[in-house]
Amino acid sequence: MLLGEPPGRAGASRRDPRRRAGLRHFALVAVAAALGLSLCIAALVPVTSMLGDSVHLSDTLGPLRALSERSTVYAGDGVTPLGALGTKDRQTVKLGEVPRVLIDAVVDTEDATFWTNPGVDLAAMARSLMTNLASGRVEEGGSTITQQLVKNRLLSSKRDLHRKLSELSLAVQLDERYSKRRILEEYLNTIYFGQGAYGVVAAAERFFVTTDPATGVSRGKHLDELTLADAALLAGVISSPEGDNPFTHADRARARRATVLDRMVAQGSITASEAQAAANGPLPTHPPPTDLRPRDYFVDQVQRSLLADERLGATEEERRRLLLSGGLTVVSTLDPLAQARAQAAVAQVLPNQPPFTAALVAMDPGTGQVRAMVGGPGYQKLQYNLITQQPGRQPGSTYKIITLAAALEAGYSPADTLDGTSPCIAERPPLEPWETRNAEPGGGIEILRSATEGSVNCAYAHLIASLGPAAVVDMAHRLGVTQHVPAYLSITLGTQETTPLEMATVASTLAAGGIRHDPVFVTKVTAPNGDVLIDNTHPNGTRAVAQDVVDCETDVLRGVVDRGTGTNARLAGHDVAGKTGTTDQKADAWFLGYTPQLAAVVWMGAPTSAVPMTDVGGIEVFGGTYPARIWRTFTEAMLAQVPNVPFRPAGPICDRPGVFVSDAGRDEPTADVGPTDRSGGQNAPTGTAPSEIEPPPTAAPAAPTPQPTAPPATAPPAPAPPPPTKPSATRPPATQPPATQPPSTQTPSTQTDASTVPPAP
Repeated sequence: MLLGEPPGRAGASRRDPRRRAGLRHFALVAVAAALGLSLCIAALVPVTSMLGDSVHLSDTLGPLRALSERSTVYAGDGVTPLGALGTKDRQTVKLGEVPRVLIDAVVDTEDATFWTNPGVDLAAMARSLMTNLASGRVEEGGSTITQQLVKNRLLSSKRDLHRKLSELSLAVQLDERYSKRRILEEYLNTIYFGQGAYGVVAAAERFFVTTDPATGVSRGKHLDELTLADAALLAGVISSPEGDNPFTHADRARARRATVLDRMVAQGSITASEAQAAANGPLPTHPPPTDLRPRDYFVDQVQRSLLADERLGATEEERRRLLLSGGLTVVSTLDPLAQARAQAAVAQVLPNQPPFTAALVAMDPGTGQVRAMVGGPGYQKLQYNLITQQPGRQPGSTYKIITLAAALEAGYSPADTLDGTSPCIAERPPLEPWETRNAEPGGGIEILRSATEGSVNCAYAHLIASLGPAAVVDMAHRLGVTQHVPAYLSITLGTQETTPLEMATVASTLAAGGIRHDPVFVTKVTAPNGDVLIDNTHPNGTRAVAQDVVDCETDVLRGVVDRGTGTNARLAGHDVAGKTGTTDQKADAWFLGYTPQLAAVVWMGAPTSAVPMTDVGGIEVFGGTYPARIWRTFTEAMLAQVPNVPFRPAGPICDRPGVFVSDAGRDEPTADVGPTDRSGGQNAPTGTAPSEIEPPPTAAPAAPTPQPTAPPATAPPAPAPPPPTKPSATRPPATQPPATQPPSTQTPSTQTDASTVPPAP
């Protein structure tokens, strides 16, 4: 929609085509003669041939070329800007949004007769002629704002007389067709100001920095925040963006700003005293970045996800062109408050001890929307996103939750008994036998529930041998692991690299009762014309595992937090389920946890290599130490004002009678093994499993005595003897590691989850 002409603009000539045509012809001939003479004196080219060209020149006005615009990424509120993506930093704006002080500064400097001239200014061109004659070369062209717009949006960059005459013809035609306000609006959105800024919006943001009163964060100025000094500086750099650059040529920029202010005084736009005050104002001193690359992990991931989304184009080149030059509005899933809390939790708990860092990702289980993401030590330090970029890191014993889900789905019970004695060998022909051990000696015969709470490696080695690794691989993919997972026995201990985002999807699927929502980083993408190109506001979930399987699994994982290796993640007043994980030599430590409202994963380690965390902040790092505390700090802040939503009851799967499980399979139920209770099983003694907040016992005590400073350890239940025909789970170890284990740069023989560190106060 074209805006109206400003008051005082003569409109009669615009409505009289014959008068306008005559004026155009007169202007072209007169200006061509003057310009030709000027150029010929400078270049020693015959005048007559140029005048002949000018008389016969006839250019037809076509549409203005489309502008390349940046795409802007907003937080989930649709208001908070997170970053910009594009090949050129430009955001178009309506003229009504440009402050009057900037309009006056530009018009008074670049084209004082803009509101009344017919697209060209004969007097200005005559003055430029005299300047060129005096210097013997072309120094000034006397171009109006309309002519500059023609040069930028209709013509090529070639500089010769024919192009100049085309410019004149098209400028007059453009002035006839468009209103002055429309021409000025297009001009202000087109011109280059230097420092990578195209158009007035980007110029204001890139040249001038202010502090946002709402957040206290530094940002570029909005147009309505520009001062007279700011406007004069911007108007001054238009003619020479590099020569008058305030960041590289401060003296020249200051002098040019003073010239603009003088011209504004001469035109009556400001007073002399206002000009003097503005001339004494400081210049900007902090140059902006030269491009529009992402500045943080989240915006970087938004760009990656959009470049892979075929809704933006059939090919990556089409998607890239649309995203980086199409002026899209991208509303992401990020919750600024959640992001601030995640960053604060990491900063508060993580010791400042390089090279160790932590990463955190939080998802909404009901939608898969990623609400917060701390991808590592900082995007400027490490642009590799530890949360999302594959292959990731070994997840340790957090992978046991996948084995547990596969077992419960296959008919196993939390009351099933397994041999957790360490060291151990698990066998699943035709795979080679696999040897592993617990984090501590012993283990003995115990039920699956307590083996999960204490993260007993040997019990889970026999469990995956009984199930077969193919069932665990299938469950991993259904719950949210997207990478290839080899069907090895050792995957139950997390020997296959996985990203925190994949493990967060696993947690989110369990939190949602078995409905998997793949991670979502973008809610909606809108084109400049209002067309919605992507809409993820109501994503469809996929049933990954039955509700009753999840209900029982969650009940078991609650025990990990209530009395097992994850007690540092307990929340007052909220139900929590989770699992710790620590890899061999303590190079990676994890905590995965969820409530019905929120799923989050924390990883800790060295970002570029496997460095043992045997003394970080004075402690040996396990999943139940810093990662669990970071998780608790973040989740406490997120749920502080949110009522508790209890998990569903454990359900019938947790009431299945327990039997002995060996590598060969699961036995039939026996009369003396009954259903499990919610604290450890019918046959389990009172007490709790070994906790990450106390030293692990060297042997399971027969009758534990509660201590006042730490939870007591769980004694193993009375064993249900396996039939003599079952293969032994504790036969002598193999002489060498099997050749069929997955290749890895850090393949552990043991995944540990014990800690000798007391909890933080």
